[in-house]
Amino acid sequence: MKKILLHTCCAPCASASIEKLLSSDGYKVTAFYYNPNISPIDEEQKRFEELERYLVKRYEDQVGLIRGKYDFDEWSDLVEPVSLSGEGGFRCKICYYLRLLETFRVAKKEGFDAVSSTLSISPYKNRKWLNEIGMLLSKKFSIEWIDEDYDFKRSVEISKEYDLYRQNYCGCSFSKEERAERIRKRKESN
Repeated sequence: MKKILLHTCCAPCASASIEKLLSSDGYKVTAFYYNPNISPIDEEQKRFEELERYLVKRYEDQVGLIRGKYDFDEWSDLVEPVSLSGEGGFRCKICYYLRLLETFRVAKKEGFDAVSSTLSISPYKNRKWLNEIGMLLSKKFSIEWIDEDYDFKRSVEISKEYDLYRQNYCGCSFSKEERAERIRKRKESN
């Protein structure tokens, strides 16, 4: 049975991703919650606790959970120079790289056979970039990269079924500010 470390951003995205991996023969899934981009820290904590609650409620001890170190300052130092690239811009690519790099490091250290990410479930994320980064890191660490087509609609269904907290921004302070600005402009134009 393959041990897969699934980089996990939140409970809603994890829900359908884990369900799909477990329905495939041969995967033992451990969720890796590593999201130094999420701001403020209360939001990061809330998302972790919701993931933990969901995993216990739905899977008991069938799915493992590892929490990565929260280092917003390191993340911020990396993406700040390109912070104005906008949602879906270059700062997101750097953010994907940072989170997947740490996932592969942990996978190597802990003896996992494969890595995947729930980020690919989101229609707002660039799956092509995620796959490119995953494939490069796969070669570097000699760990399989699983580029899975996770079902966003299914994640919405499961979120409703388990009453999961669904955030309204990706998590970083830049996306939160950009979302607030879009809402403000819509209100002004009405």
